[in-house]
Amino acid sequence: MKKIIFASVLVVGASLIFSGCARKQQTMQGTDQTVPVSRQKKVGNTTKTGKIVKIGNDYYIKELGHEPATIDSYDVDLGSYVGQTVTITGQYSGDTLFVGKISVK
Repeated sequence: MKKIIFASVLVVGASLIFSGCARKQQTMQGTDQTVPVSRQKKVGNTTKTGKIVKIGNDYYIKELGHEPATIDSYDVDLGSYVGQTVTITGQYSGDTLFVGKISVK
């Protein structure tokens, strides 16, 4: 009886270990960050319309009915659009939307 219980505990323990390994493999590969698949954002063009705000050194776009989204850009001077309502197009890297194109509404 003790052997059956011990074997059952080993099987359950091994199952938990292997399921944890499988979950860890479902992360972004080829990046410096490990982000669970459930938290990854789609990479591709994303368009948002809202007001650009600056808090500290960070820029955000405030869309009506949504939480402010962190934005950044290598191509656009976001500081010149603070306080204006704009439409931005860019791509996500992690939780930050990198703006490639901006137009004033």
